[in-house]
Amino acid sequence: MNTLNRIITRAEGLAQDIADVLMFIIMVVVFLDVLLRYLFNSPLFWAYDVISLYLMAGLFFLSLSSGYSTHCHIGIDILVQTFSRNGQRIAEIFTCVLAIPFFSLIIVVGAERAYNHWINGDAISGLVAWPTWISAALVPIGCFLLVVRLAFRLIGHITSLVTGRNVIELLSTGPELCE
Repeated sequence: MNTLNRIITRAEGLAQDIADVLMFIIMVVVFLDVLLRYLFNSPLFWAYDVISLYLMAGLFFLSLSSGYSTHCHIGIDILVQTFSRNGQRIAEIFTCVLAIPFFSLIIVVGAERAYNHWINGDAISGLVAWPTWISAALVPIGCFLLVVRLAFRLIGHITSLVTGRNVIELLSTGPELCE
């Protein structure tokens, strides 16, 4: 179980590192766009398209699984904190059972959409015909990582409940965990 967790964590770390680089690129592009717009009256004509089509999609979807695994996502867990350890595990199991089919559907639909964009050569209209399949492919990639993490946590929590051993830790809550 630890080896599988390390593999999933490494994949999430790589996706999060890419998302971090995308965030940095967004900041640089916006800075340059503002600088060029107001100093030289010559903005980057491609900035909005690249940021909205590729960079934001990559930032969001590549961060999904990492955010869930470190419990740095938005969650309403005031009630869950009052549960016993087994009650918290049952709540986690319930969450995973609901989320896995939902995000699996997003993977299937997103992969079909990306494939169709690729086959059809779809691009946005504008000065530069940016291909749309790249941003569409980020959706199933990010959701796939999340489904793998959810399945891992589901199996871990069920095993913990059945055996009475702490096979997988409960996610701690609190803003001090998120950077």
